[in-house]
Amino acid sequence: MTDTARQLLQELMGELQGSGKQYTDSDVCKDHLVDFCPHQLFTNTKVDLGPCDLIHDDRLRTAYQSSSDKNHLGYESSFFDRIQRLSHDLQRKVRRALDRVTAEADEQLINPRKEEKEERAIILDERIRLMVPQIQELGQSGRVNEAFAAFEHMERMTSDLDALKERINSVNPLFKNENRLGVCDVCGALLVPNDAAKRLDAHNEGKQHQGYLRIQKAVEEYERTRESSGRGQSRERGAHRSRHDARTRSRNRSPYSQPDRRSHDDHSRYSYRNTSRRRRRND
Repeated sequence: MTDTARQLLQELMGELQGSGKQYTDSDVCKDHLVDFCPHQLFTNTKVDLGPCDLIHDDRLRTAYQSSSDKNHLGYESSFFDRIQRLSHDLQRKVRRALDRVTAEADEQLINPRKEEKEERAIILDERIRLMVPQIQELGQSGRVNEAFAAFEHMERMTSDLDALKERINSVNPLFKNENRLGVCDVCGALLVPNDAAKRLDAHNEGKQHQGYLRIQKAVEEYERTRESSGRGQSRERGAHRSRHDARTRSRNRSPYSQPDRRSHDDHSRYSYRNTSRRRRRND
């Protein structure tokens, strides 16, 4: 740490000590110390997590980030668990939205009240067929005006029948392929296809989209850090095992290893006994 940074940290700690708050206090938001508080990302949106009643002090966060306690109090793992749950919830939301916009729609949604329309069409067609002989009878009896009025009524009924048949065979515009909604893979919101660029930009810059984007980046960064840390620990354990194996091999090769010392002691005792026997014989 440079002298300037050390001085800045001392000044900061002095201010915090004057306020009486420390980053380890229970009423301090630990997520804010690590990176950000998820509750502050979605304020006044459809996915609002509600308020966080803990303290969010940037000075406390700077003090924690500069301290030796960083990565040693469990704040990072708790933060990661929380944002990972939010990320998993979002993924389920995206899958549900995709299922909803891609699934085959129910007949009642594609063409509401189709059966009722078909019944009306059958009744209307039957009335038209019954009017044909009535009009003929009126004309043959010389009641021309009545026959003409009945004929005009039959024409209107025929037009109504044609329009009703069109409605029976029509499809709800919402379920046409070209009008099906899209799903944002970042925040799970439904998007209108071929929407204006300004509306898409407004969506991408919105609080909900930006909040989930920040969570996504934080999860990816934490996973990279954890993976890198895991590789470093594996290399350290491998190096420790190598040093241990090297020391073991070195002891086995040493002329003063325990088996060699026993052999040397046995040889010394054997030589001493032989020398004693020769001296007694000479005496």
